[in-house]
Amino acid sequence: MTNTTMTTQSRPPGDPWIEIHDEVITSAELVTEVERRVARRRAELGAVNLVFPTFGHVSTFPEPSPGGRISPDLYYYLKQANQTPATAVEPLLAPSPATQLPVVGRFWQRVRGQVHSLVLFYVNRSVRDQNRLNVNLISALNELTRVVQEQAAEIDALRAELRRRD
Repeated sequence: MTNTTMTTQSRPPGDPWIEIHDEVITSAELVTEVERRVARRRAELGAVNLVFPTFGHVSTFPEPSPGGRISPDLYYYLKQANQTPATAVEPLLAPSPATQLPVVGRFWQRVRGQVHSLVLFYVNRSVRDQNRLNVNLISALNELTRVVQEQAAEIDALRAELRRRD
């Protein structure tokens, strides 16, 4: 049985990040073994490429690609979607003859306004969620259009290279 203790206190630069007091294995051997296993695992899995989305990113309208290979209708409808303002719901009470009554009119106007505000509270939540979805969908369409433009340019370049080889 071996007596093993580990310390990881603050250390000066250049010292090992872990110190082991063991008769069987030294700190340097352990670090070497860990680094060897990590290198082997990285080689097995390949490179890890993590891409995180940008918080709050809204993709802008892509400019039409030169050459006109992509339908102009796509750009027209995409531009219309990008220029459409967000829907806003505001209280708008049309005048009612019932509000003109001397005693009941003011009471009916207040009740009507409060009920209308309650309905708008829930409608505005739904509209806000739909506006957020619309922005995300339009951004996705903008990015997909950009990808199509890049792929079309790459296809053109590959076709040109094939023509040169023939």
